[in-house]
Amino acid sequence: TMDKRIQKILGCVSIWVLVVILLSAFLISNRETFAKEMSVPPFSVTNHKITIDGKILSYTATAGFIPIRDKKTNRVAANIFFISYTKDGITNTSTRPLTFAFNGGPGAASMFLHLGAFGPRIAPRSPDGTALLPPPYKVVDNPNTLLDFTDLVFIDPVGTGYSYAVGDYDPHYFWGVKEDILSVTEFIRQFLTSQGRLLSPIFIAGESYGGARSAGLAKYLQNAGIYPLAIIMISPVLNLENIQWSSTGDRAILLTIPAYAAIAWYHKKIAPRLQNEELTTVLKEVRTWTKNELLPAFWEGSAISAEKKQAIARQMAEYIGVSQEWILRQNFRIREDDYAGEILREEGKSISVYDGRVTALGPYTGDENDQVMFNYSGPLKTAIVGYLRRELNFTTDREYMSGNPQVYLDWNWQSGRQPAISPDTINPGYPDTGPFLAQALSRCDFLKVFIASGVFDLECPYDSVVYSINHLSLPPERLKNITIKTYPGGHMVYMNPIAQRKLKSDLKEFYKQVLMEELSSLSTNMRNEE
Repeated sequence: TMDKRIQKILGCVSIWVLVVILLSAFLISNRETFAKEMSVPPFSVTNHKITIDGKILSYTATAGFIPIRDKKTNRVAANIFFISYTKDGITNTSTRPLTFAFNGGPGAASMFLHLGAFGPRIAPRSPDGTALLPPPYKVVDNPNTLLDFTDLVFIDPVGTGYSYAVGDYDPHYFWGVKEDILSVTEFIRQFLTSQGRLLSPIFIAGESYGGARSAGLAKYLQNAGIYPLAIIMISPVLNLENIQWSSTGDRAILLTIPAYAAIAWYHKKIAPRLQNEELTTVLKEVRTWTKNELLPAFWEGSAISAEKKQAIARQMAEYIGVSQEWILRQNFRIREDDYAGEILREEGKSISVYDGRVTALGPYTGDENDQVMFNYSGPLKTAIVGYLRRELNFTTDREYMSGNPQVYLDWNWQSGRQPAISPDTINPGYPDTGPFLAQALSRCDFLKVFIASGVFDLECPYDSVVYSINHLSLPPERLKNITIKTYPGGHMVYMNPIAQRKLKSDLKEFYKQVLMEELSSLSTNMRNEE
């Protein structure tokens, strides 16, 4: 009996010892993991050269993390990854522009703007940007980089690229309209302070949802005492009610009709009388018809007469290159995904909603068979990971999140909705950062905006951008601070080399004008002080 009692005691002791050992191992492992996430590697700094317009430009590349702290606890809540490029030999950085660039999603890393458009190294693409090139996916010098007239910082918001929430911090703390704007504002503030660039002229560049982010940054950076000179938006969205990605309303459909016509013209599906016309001429006619005929028809709804319904369907078929019968079955509500699968259906193909010039075999089923996403996403991800390791000497065992669907699926859209206009009303509507941009422009007369749109883009069509801008609460003198240009491409307009060259040329002139105005203003103020 005594032996059994002793065995029982020893058994209990053994179990407790095992529990303590396992718990200790777990705590040690967690502590090591937490310590690993808290401690980030030092910046990787490398030196390079590139020839632009026959001139050799020496530059320094820096890759690394900047910690973002919880303002309540002062603990590090996230590490945001960046890659910066600075031109060598600049002794007075107060005259050297600094551009912060990012993509959208939300949930997309900055690799598209980085290796697709503005960085000093670029992933090769086909002559018109519509075809998939075979591997290997390396990078080459980019003659259309912006580095000859501005330093560059490419930012990956939390949950994208190598950026991540630290320890037990929930990444949702950063995943929302305002939450994201605040974290990127803090990144920019810290970068400017730590790198000694507080006196540099600041430019902000965002693509797609990055346009919504940059509109918010215009205001929140000003609130932080940082006044950008200009905001650059590539294929942006401001009000999510105006694009079909986020809205099923009539407005989003109406604002897409001209883009459908541009795609029909490109694929030679438009009415024969229009096929040989310049695209600008075609789109002018289509926009006039959409405002004067289609919009009233949408307003009438089911009350529209049978005769008028047939006439509208017949004209729409001529413009957008699909059958009158199909349009009637859709009740004029032509969704971009449906159109992508219909316009070339008889040829056994579909088009991309990101760039209507690009085709794929079979019906359209979303991003999984959208040829643009397939052509660009994989090669760019392979290229940037290899580039970071081989040329920038940056290594990590973290996965590079080029596109993180969990981010936009869990995004807090509510924080981007504008408040109700009175205590007796509500606003359950769409996120809209346009009012942030309007406020930033209203209180800062030197702030300029440059917008680039691709005419074959169905995700953020040009007309949705123009509509958003024209409905900002701005006086005419501030609307003059906004420049909008179109290019022969899609959502990633710069993937067409022809459009990319034109975009660089236009941006170079834009930077020149903005900086000249700043210099002129400074000179005037100095004379007034004398």
